[in-house]
Amino acid sequence: MELRLLRSFQVLAEQGNFGRAARALHLSQPALTKQIRQLEEEVGAPLFDRGRHGARLTPVGALLAADVAPLLRHAEGVLERIRRAGRGDTGELRLGFGVATRLLVPRLVSRFRRAHPQVHVTLADMSSPDQLDALERGALDVGFVRLPVDRRLAVLPVGEDRLVLAVPEARRAELARRPPQALADEPFVEIAPSRSSSLHAHVLRVCESHGFRPRVVQSATELFTVLALVAAGMGVAIVPSSVRTSRVDGIAYLPLETREARWRVGAAWAASGQNPVRDAFVALLREDLARSRLPP
Repeated sequence: MELRLLRSFQVLAEQGNFGRAARALHLSQPALTKQIRQLEEEVGAPLFDRGRHGARLTPVGALLAADVAPLLRHAEGVLERIRRAGRGDTGELRLGFGVATRLLVPRLVSRFRRAHPQVHVTLADMSSPDQLDALERGALDVGFVRLPVDRRLAVLPVGEDRLVLAVPEARRAELARRPPQALADEPFVEIAPSRSSSLHAHVLRVCESHGFRPRVVQSATELFTVLALVAAGMGVAIVPSSVRTSRVDGIAYLPLETREARWRVGAAWAASGQNPVRDAFVALLREDLARSRLPP
């Protein structure tokens, strides 16, 4: 039983006249008559008594009229939910991010939720390798990862970050005068490899570019803890520049003037498959990037 036939039946039952119903439906009267006859054939009984008085419901037609309104409302509700899903207005969005995008991603999520309030958004703070694995197995929709990416994923560059040296504030002037090679004598606090293997490996590369391997005295799984240990005088640490937003008292940040200290960050997602919610988020990300790159 086609929904268009039921809608035509409902309008005719309300109007009680083929001419008025046809105009309301933007149909010709013969086309409406054909639809009603098709519906009557499916039902197996007349639905209207036709005459000079117009079109009156038969007892069978009255039974159908009692059920057709809630049936059409339900069908329209289903159709609207499907349309919203097709536009990316409902569903789930699973995002991964790291320290370099800890400010960008929440800002994007806030904008996305205002535009798509029916979408459930989950956030996972993960290392780049873990995000890439999750993207490949379909556990994440979009990840914000270190570039370049050696997987078959779509990638959109979003920015860059760099490593800096976090030192106790009281030692800022002293350590600022020393060359990077002299850090070989300093105790280091590190982010544990289990927390972020990519960040840990990057720190080692930067140290090796200056001819030494850090003398690690303490590991921590959270960057805030790393900074707190530095502030307490436990040692120094090489951390992403973006952690300066944490505003830990007693910390100073010194630049690392080496090309190896920099890295690029990008959004990554599966290059194949339909995902309207993901595509809506990526579109918002592109818009945000275009806006931020406009000249003042």
